Amino acid sequence: MLAESAVPRLVGSAMIDVVRGSFPFPIKKRERNGPSFATLSSKPAIGTENAMPGINFDRIRNEITMEQVLALIGFEPTKRSGDQWYGHCPLDDCSSTRHRAFSVNVTIRAYCCHQCQSKGNHLHLWAAYTEMQVYPAAIELCRALGREVPWIWRW
Repeated sequence: MLAESAVPRLVGSAMIDVVRGSFPFPIKKRERNGPSFATLSSKPAIGTENAMPGINFDRIRNEITMEQVLALIGFEPTKRSGDQWYGHCPLDDCSSTRHRAFSVNVTIRAYCCHQCQSKGNHLHLWAAYTEMQVYPAAIELCRALGREVPWIWRW
């Protein structure tokens, strides 16, 4: 017999009783990039040795600053106005002759070149500077700064 607050539910081919506030299976709170949402480990699971690991891009964006990327590139601002820096675009594809075509905000970690229309965060800047896709550029950026790559194994 069902309890007063129980509701019958069809799960697969079986009918189960779900009491309000309790479930027949454990519910994990979903946390963004947290250990309860994804299994973060430094080693792959058995049988997945050849699988390509993921990269925790959030950790890279949070732990590496725009100033570190600009120092690797060799960017020298021609003007500073608080957190907003201006100068020549450091990208090879840009044909900027204006001394303030490139604008970067070091606090929000965003850049924009008003000449070549390149824009994004500091990881995108490094990818554009090294002419790589974001995945290999993230690996190269970590290695250039002497940091361990924050791998994600989800198997």
